[in-house]
Amino acid sequence: MTLTFLDIALPIGLALVFAVFRYGQYRATDPQTALPKAAADGVKGAIGLAVITLGYKYFTH
Repeated sequence: MTLTFLDIALPIGLALVFAVFRYGQYRATDPQTALPKAAADGVKGAIGLAVITLGYKYFTH
């Protein structure tokens, strides 16, 4: 199993897009805590997608 640049960049890039989207949603409802909540959602999304990517790479190799 070898990791490529895209295996690392995909979870990070999608997590950034997801965090920005969630920030817009949180800012409309609760501007005080919008940034920490959006950052936490982005980190959780990156970890989740990284686990899925590694599992896919492991089981299809």
